[in-house]
Amino acid sequence: MNAYNTSKGALELRELDSIAEMIAAEKIQKLVWGEDTITHPKELLIPIQHEGGLAAGAFNADRELVGFIFGFPTRDPTVLHSQLLATLEEWRGLGIGTALKWFQRQWCLERGIQEVRWTVDPLRSANAEVNIRHLGGVAATYYPDYYGVMQGIDAGVASDRLLVEWHLSSQRVIPRINQPPQDRGFEDAQAAIEVENGVPCKLRFDLSCRRILVQIPGDFVSLAKTNTGQALQWRDQTRQLFQNYFSKGYWITEFTRINYPAYLLEMRD
Repeated sequence: MNAYNTSKGALELRELDSIAEMIAAEKIQKLVWGEDTITHPKELLIPIQHEGGLAAGAFNADRELVGFIFGFPTRDPTVLHSQLLATLEEWRGLGIGTALKWFQRQWCLERGIQEVRWTVDPLRSANAEVNIRHLGGVAATYYPDYYGVMQGIDAGVASDRLLVEWHLSSQRVIPRINQPPQDRGFEDAQAAIEVENGVPCKLRFDLSCRRILVQIPGDFVSLAKTNTGQALQWRDQTRQLFQNYFSKGYWITEFTRINYPAYLLEMRD
């Protein structure tokens, strides 16, 4: 059990421990991802928790679930797959998602788990901020249209995903426990995308540069709702970049918002 203090009051971070809390976890999925989302139901959450998975949450003073995290074991006993991370809209911007990830890290290390993996939409800048800059995750695997057609906030564009790797005891991760590194602009990196009027118009594949910046939209979810055509252009263009650079030995090591939201890709040593 852990306490996490916010401007809206202290929260309790702990594993879910009742059927009622599992039902609350079903509800929070609907509220975050949309009413037509197919949830992970209590009939799945309960047995996975019993078999060594993590179903945990952030609870306010009224014992209401305001944040939820869920992960399950993999074929490798030292690796957990983290499937869900959600925070109610009225509680966002307070670092609750990040706090739940650090809770997950502690929970994993106590059980001999050294790595957590999860898939994320590569074009969501808020997620990249948490996953890469705050937590120290890295990525070098790209799954085009991973889930196929989706509903809710994922509807309308291909469900491409990055596989984030979180190496819990690495020197990339440990220094970020207290605070993320200062955001930097990476002026020495080469921009891989030219953008005009909010649309990617030209790609650069330059393998002579060891550091590459891949720009993404500031708010891809809103863009997909208001201008599907532009959203599809971003999806197609960045898919080409990630797949090309990953295949040549690059990986995502940082994320910045200094000039525009962008991933830093570096050639592996």
